[in-house]
Amino acid sequence: MLEARKITEIDLDFVKNYLRIDHEEDDILLNTMLVAAQNFIQSYLNKKFSDYEEIPDEFSIACLALVAHWYENREIQSAGVTKQELSFVFSGLLDLHRDWNKETVVDAT
Repeated sequence: MLEARKITEIDLDFVKNYLRIDHEEDDILLNTMLVAAQNFIQSYLNKKFSDYEEIPDEFSIACLALVAHWYENREIQSAGVTKQELSFVFSGLLDLHRDWNKETVVDAT
């Protein structure tokens, strides 16, 4: 069973448990995706995690969803998940915490 973790506490073992992966063949790929997802979310929010007094739990959900999406859809065009579904993860979970005063360089869609 997974225990709640802040996005800054999510590690490779947590991601593998979440994705139900019990082999080591994709460890480097998953770790790269984890770091990229954390960086992507900070860019989307226009804030670093360290700027938050308390890091919202929604960030962890968005991070895990993004890593899962990237892992399960490694081709350029994915057939199973629509652009709107992935976009909802970011707009629904992260927009409440986004710094709208800065210009965003990353578009989650």
